[in-house]
Amino acid sequence: LVHIEEARRFVRDCLKRIGASESKQHCISEFIVAADRRGIYGCGLNQLDIYLNDLRNNRANIEAEPEIIRETVATAHVNGNGALGVVVGNFCMDLAVEKAKNAGVGFVVANQSNHFGIASWYALQALDYGYAGLVMSNGAPVMAPPRSMVSSIGANCLAFGVRGVDSYFMLDMAASTKDIGSIEWALIKGEYIPHSWAADESGYSTSFPMLAMRNPRLAPAGAHKGYCLAAMIDLLCGVLSGANFSTQIPPWRSNMEKQCPNLGQIFIAIDPTFFVPDFMARLDDFNECIKKCTPASPAHPIQIPGEPEMRHMHLVAKLGALP
Repeated sequence: LVHIEEARRFVRDCLKRIGASESKQHCISEFIVAADRRGIYGCGLNQLDIYLNDLRNNRANIEAEPEIIRETVATAHVNGNGALGVVVGNFCMDLAVEKAKNAGVGFVVANQSNHFGIASWYALQALDYGYAGLVMSNGAPVMAPPRSMVSSIGANCLAFGVRGVDSYFMLDMAASTKDIGSIEWALIKGEYIPHSWAADESGYSTSFPMLAMRNPRLAPAGAHKGYCLAAMIDLLCGVLSGANFSTQIPPWRSNMEKQCPNLGQIFIAIDPTFFVPDFMARLDDFNECIKKCTPASPAHPIQIPGEPEMRHMHLVAKLGALP
């Protein structure tokens, strides 16, 4: 077990060594530990070295702050200026929420950003105001489209969350069968992976995470459907924002110096009461309609997206530490 505050302290100490300000230390440590609290271990402390290497090699600028290129009452185009993804993400979702307060919806598009961790971190910020949050990001080409021997598109991520009176809905997913962080986590733990997750350098499915990581070829979720979803996200995040897209993005864990990957990201906040004043109660009814269906096995009840993560958070709270 690792106490949560000890995990945060470790992250802050690492960032302090490379010159991060106290505000950046707090910001980054909170969002990294949040992934582990939710049980998404492939995107938490496991990826701290990515952020530290990006900062040391000047792919991300610890001093940089995002700035607005242009905006309307409901939309904004943001230049991330090569800042860490979490800095860009927090700025953009705060901006989207402020616009939703005035216009019912806030739609913010960012370029010149970096990897921003779990997308649900930013969607949850919208929930704090009673809004729905929708977040997307493109990424390095680690997924092979159907009929392709090479990876040409990212396992691009999407998160959508909204809160009801007594329940909530939080989808957080990659367009691949499993995200690359989960394969790295299996490698660290010395475990095999299912053959459906990834292929080796020859294009054959593999159960060995080390082979899957050499030149990543992740399998799209639902075959062509996951590929199409990834392409849509890349069009919105990369093409629409003016960021890099597809093979323009440097490879995963690239060692190139002084080159921001120029990722594109989208942050949307929606005030659901603009459409129906009793939205929260209707969401509870929606969730109940799904959960009360007869499960295929009584030992495995039907779950709403976000429930496994919520259960893990309750476990962490009970233990007072990360398991």
